[in-house]
Amino acid sequence: ASFIEWVQEQPYANNTAIVLTGDHLGMQTSYYNAKITEPSYSRTLYNVIINPAIRPVSTSSRLFSSFDMYPTTLAALGVQIEGDRLALGTNLFSDQPTLVEQYGNLENLNTELSKRSNFYEKNIFLAK
Repeated sequence: ASFIEWVQEQPYANNTAIVLTGDHLGMQTSYYNAKITEPSYSRTLYNVIINPAIRPVSTSSRLFSSFDMYPTTLAALGVQIEGDRLALGTNLFSDQPTLVEQYGNLENLNTELSKRSNFYEKNIFLAK
């Protein structure tokens, strides 16, 4: 928090996007298990973008994966992304559905991504 407050006090703060992304849940599992008493509560990663160069089309919650942070971070920096997609990610500031939204949930997306791809094996992996 101190670093973010410091950045926000600098003369360049109005022209600076701050992107914080979580890559794993807190590792103190026994602590969280003792503190979280609601059975339906699901722990999630913390992601926040402060002072982006773009505003979201909608402020509704989105289903997304780490793939989506790539185009979203670039969009937050002011990069124009044709089609609002890069690689497997979707710009979360747009109204384009993410792959998780298209497949309904992360489990379904993971199932699709784990399927064998002849194109990948022939053209990218260069299997014979």
